[in-house]
Amino acid sequence: MPSSNTESREVVNGIINSVTQLDRDALRRLDPEKLSAQFDARLELEDYFHALWEYLKACGERPATRGEYQPLAAVLDLLTGLSENVMFVDCVMQRDLFGELQR
Repeated sequence: MPSSNTESREVVNGIINSVTQLDRDALRRLDPEKLSAQFDARLELEDYFHALWEYLKACGERPATRGEYQPLAAVLDLLTGLSENVMFVDCVMQRDLFGELQR
């Protein structure tokens, strides 16, 4: 039987997979300025939680192996997925724009 730690990570991965297309579709409707603002906001939040993770490690904690920190790891997974969505959409939009310019 999977541990609750494994289950929480699986739940987060399920959420990421479920919302990725919805998130990317919504991001595609943004103009470049708003897309950039989304990326900055998501990255800032991700950076905060990464800093928290690193702080725990610096204090001698072992967040990667301790069960009580698995929810934090799950949040980091979620935030990374959301940031990757912006990068993916930006890349697709730039590729589409490049194709338009070449026509």
